[in-house]
Amino acid sequence: MPQAVQLTWTDMASMYKHLMEQVAEAPASKGLGIICTAAVATLIIVAFVKRLYHRNWHPLSRFRGPPEAASSRHWIYRVTDRGFPEEDLEELHKKYQTQALRIGPNELHITDVHKYKVIYSQSKPFPKHAEFYEAFNTPHTVFTEIDAGMHKERRRLLNPFFSRAGVFKLEPIIHEKAEILMNKIRRLENSHTVNVYDAFRCLTTEVIMEFAFAKSANMLEESETTFQSWFLVAFDAVARSIWKMQEWPIARKALGVVPMNVIGLVDPNIVNVLKMLKFAESCLEHYEVRGNTTTHPVVFENLSSLPHDYKVTEALDILIAGADTTASTLTAGFMHIISNPTIYSKLADALRAANISVDDPPAAQLQELEKIPYLTACVKESLRIAMPVPGRLPRVVPHNLGEPFVVEGQVIPPGTIVSMSAYTMHTSEEVWGPDARAFNPDRWLQPGAKSLEQYLCTFSKGARMCIGQNVAYAEVTIVMAYLFRNFDIRLPPDFRPPERKDLFTMEYSKPGLPLKFSSVEAR
Repeated sequence: MPQAVQLTWTDMASMYKHLMEQVAEAPASKGLGIICTAAVATLIIVAFVKRLYHRNWHPLSRFRGPPEAASSRHWIYRVTDRGFPEEDLEELHKKYQTQALRIGPNELHITDVHKYKVIYSQSKPFPKHAEFYEAFNTPHTVFTEIDAGMHKERRRLLNPFFSRAGVFKLEPIIHEKAEILMNKIRRLENSHTVNVYDAFRCLTTEVIMEFAFAKSANMLEESETTFQSWFLVAFDAVARSIWKMQEWPIARKALGVVPMNVIGLVDPNIVNVLKMLKFAESCLEHYEVRGNTTTHPVVFENLSSLPHDYKVTEALDILIAGADTTASTLTAGFMHIISNPTIYSKLADALRAANISVDDPPAAQLQELEKIPYLTACVKESLRIAMPVPGRLPRVVPHNLGEPFVVEGQVIPPGTIVSMSAYTMHTSEEVWGPDARAFNPDRWLQPGAKSLEQYLCTFSKGARMCIGQNVAYAEVTIVMAYLFRNFDIRLPPDFRPPERKDLFTMEYSKPGLPLKFSSVEAR
C-alpha cells in the first residue's frame, strides 16, 4: 500500500482507539455524547475502508475509469442527471482508452460491439440486474421480470398479440388513428404549426390503448388546436423520476406507504407514478367490465389468469412502452428527413410512384408499404438514429457461463454488472462507417445491407428484446407513408433542433418538433 494511505489509516485507527478509551472511562453524563461521536467516527472509518477496498483490492480495480465511480454507485447517477450520459461515457472511454470502463464499484460499461450478442444472447442471455429494473416500480412484467422462467411464461402469453401475424390484426387501428391525425392536421394547416412530437405520442398511446384494453382516451382530439394531453404531462413527470427512483430505492418503497400529499412536497414528479398506476388500473377495469367489443384481439384476453396486481403493472408497462418509444422514433425520423431536401424528395417520389392513397385502403396496407424500398430504408434509419432507448441496459455476468467473459484480454468476473447501449452500437464507425452519425437511408439499400441488422439494437437483442418491435415497425411505416404522401412538410424558419434528454426513453424538450403542413393533391 502507498505510504500516504498507510499514514492516513494509522491516524484514523489511532483516533478511533482514543475515542473508545474515552467512552470506557467517561462518566454516564458524558458517555452519550462520546458514544455519538464514536458512532460517527465508525461510519467515517467504514466508508474510508470501503473506498480503499473498491479502489485497490476489488476484482474490478484493474479496470480503468473515473476514481469516483470506483468508490460509489452514485457517480453514474450524477452523470445521468446531466441529461445524456452516453455522450459522457463515450468521452471517458476515449480518455481512459478502454472498451471496458468502470462506472460503478461493481459495474463496467462495454463498447466492444461484438460483445453485444454475448451479453444480450438469444440462448444464454446474461440475467437482468435487479436493482436497475426495480426502479420502474412494475414488478414481474415482461419488461422487468428478472426470473428467466417467469419471463418466458409471460412472453408466451403475450407473443400471439405482438407477433407479425398479431400486428396485421392490429393494423386497422393504426390506419384509423393515422386518419384522425391527418384530418386534424388538415384543420390546422392554415393557421398553426403542429408539434408532431406530441401528436405522435397521442397517436401511439391511442393505438396501444385500443390494442390492450379496447378503449380510446380520445387523446388526438383532446385539445382543439394542439396535441396537448394530460397523459403526456403525467408521462413526462413519471419519466423524470426514473433515475431518482434508481439512485434512491427508499423513494420507490415510500410510494406504497407515505401519503401522496407528503411525497408531493418532496418531489411532485414522483406523485405522478401513482397517478399513472391508477390510470393503468382504470384502463384494465374498463376492459374487465365491458370485455372486448371490437373486432380485433385484445392483449388482456390472454392475461386473465394473472393476479390483479400483476395485470395492473403489466398494463402500465404496456402503456409506457407503447406511448413513447415509437413516437420519439417518428420525431427523429421526420426531423432528419425534412432537414435534407434530397432524402425528402426521394421518399415523397417513392410514395407517389407507389400510388399510396388513404382513399384506396388496399394500396396503403402494411404489406404493400413494405414493398417500397426507400420507405423501408427510411424506417430503419429512423430507428437507428432515434435511439428511443439510448442508454445502458445492465446485465450480470453469470457464474455458469461455461467460458470466461473476456473484453480486451481481461476476464470480467462472474457477478459483475455489465452494460452496453444502443448509442454505442448505432454510432460505431466500425459498423456504420465514417458517416455513422449521419441520417443516410441509402446505407440500407447497398449490397450486404442485410448484415447491418445484427447491429441495429433499437429493441435490444436476444431473448429479452422488446416484445413490441413489430408494432413499432408498423406504426412508423404507416404514419410516414400517410403524412409524406399527403402533405408538403416544412420546418419553421426559426427552427432549432430540440434538446434530447435520456430519461431511459428519449425525451425532446419543448417546443418538441413544430412543423408546417400543406396538403398536396393526389397525383
